[in-house]
Amino acid sequence: MPDDQPNSEVARPFPWLGWLLMFAFVALLANILALPRTPLDERAGLRAWHDSLGFIVCLLAAWRLYRLRREPRPVPAGRLPVDALAFHRAILGMLLLTFVVEGGVGLLYAWGEFHREVVLFGWPLPALLPDDDGTRKAFGYLHSALGFYYVFLLALWLGVGLYQQLRYRSGLRYLLPGRPV
Repeated sequence: MPDDQPNSEVARPFPWLGWLLMFAFVALLANILALPRTPLDERAGLRAWHDSLGFIVCLLAAWRLYRLRREPRPVPAGRLPVDALAFHRAILGMLLLTFVVEGGVGLLYAWGEFHREVVLFGWPLPALLPDDDGTRKAFGYLHSALGFYYVFLLALWLGVGLYQQLRYRSGLRYLLPGRPV
């Protein structure tokens, strides 16, 4: 795979994984918004979906991070400077890294909750941590803070992409999942 090919010519394995990550994240976000609006005694199913979707997002983000590191750096479109594309890639990398860390912290938080069974895809996971108020609070606060942080990073990533389109006419296609960034 030569590095001097334009973006549209770079052959990338599994471009649909980006779309899968986006759809899994949107489904997880819908689940996150539904959880607080659901009565406490009816949340078990939503929590099982939350755990499973969070696990999927975590794995897909880890795979995408691995691919970002292994793929050749794309050639900037139009008049977009190389440094501007590198900045945009750095934001995306931090967003993906936050998804990965969020998944691990979320699992630790779920294990620390009192009398909560962690269920992935219908199968309960054995608890690796005892029910503990300190664990629940520490990882719960971190899980919540990382949630706000990835929303900020997502908004920043989109904002920088839109700015680059207005300033450099770089095109919005590279903001779509499955595109080389």
